[in-house]
Amino acid sequence: IRLAVWSVIMLYLLFDLMIFEGPIKTQTRRMQGAPLGDRVADQEKGIVARIFNKPLLLTQVDYAVDERLWRVGRTRENVSPQERIELRRIAVRELCDHALLREKVALNTKEFPISDKEVDAAMLRFASRFTTKDDLAKAMTGFGFEGEKELRFRIAARLQQNKYLDFHIARGIAVTDDEALAWYNDHKDAATIPERIKVRHIFMATNGGWEALAKLSSLTTQLDTGSNFKELAKQFSEDEQSKKSGGELGWMTRSRLPEDFATAAFELPVATPTILTTKIGFHLVEVTEKAPAQLRSFDEMKPEIVSALETSRRKEAVRIYRQNLTHQHPGKV
Repeated sequence: IRLAVWSVIMLYLLFDLMIFEGPIKTQTRRMQGAPLGDRVADQEKGIVARIFNKPLLLTQVDYAVDERLWRVGRTRENVSPQERIELRRIAVRELCDHALLREKVALNTKEFPISDKEVDAAMLRFASRFTTKDDLAKAMTGFGFEGEKELRFRIAARLQQNKYLDFHIARGIAVTDDEALAWYNDHKDAATIPERIKVRHIFMATNGGWEALAKLSSLTTQLDTGSNFKELAKQFSEDEQSKKSGGELGWMTRSRLPEDFATAAFELPVATPTILTTKIGFHLVEVTEKAPAQLRSFDEMKPEIVSALETSRRKEAVRIYRQNLTHQHPGKV
């Protein structure tokens, strides 16, 4: 009899917990803070997740995807369906992490105050991404915000989260002088400024043929007799960008110039206007200064090195902190 009773109980538990949404499973989910509503009903409302039973909307996810694309100069129109799905998955994870973090920070608001000045600056940065007020209003509606007041509250909360995170991960991202020096010694190639030339030119396109070449030759003669290079460039150059500044291209490394131009230009002596031919046309080129490759000193590079290392470490420290936060609250998402 006992065996039969235990068998019935185990079968009931199996069906309740694993197959159907029975009372035991419902109560367990309630204790864990999981959503009690019907998932189908949530999907119909555009709810894709719940964090501490608070809804996360699909419109919020898509807005986060649009924001990520905006940062790299892209829009959803040039994203494949598969990539958009993956971007949505990333956005859901990040938004859930933010929501958990928001709950954590809510218990420590007094320790991390945010000034009105900080919020005002962040509000301006946010609004600058939209061309009109209507676009801003549509974005707030899609994100589930009821007007500018709630947007301001959300932005303040995000700033507070960043302060909270910075406080808790500060020790893990600090860079010592020895670590910065070790990076410098291991990456001296990256710390070396390549050989450079300061160069200017008067350009004429290849479709001008021999007439263009003859014109440049006559300009060379004029320079020999004392004409001003800048004035000639402003008058005759077909390079619309550089002609306004008298043909000045500024300081250039080999990597910043087309290969056929750089190969010849770097061989020219200073203050010797010379005609060069490239794939795109004819150039009357003058190198005005040269600078050899130079290793920047550690003291000069130290602020850049420390900043780069801290940024890299911060990203990893934030990822680990969020991951641990999720593990601390199983079942809340």
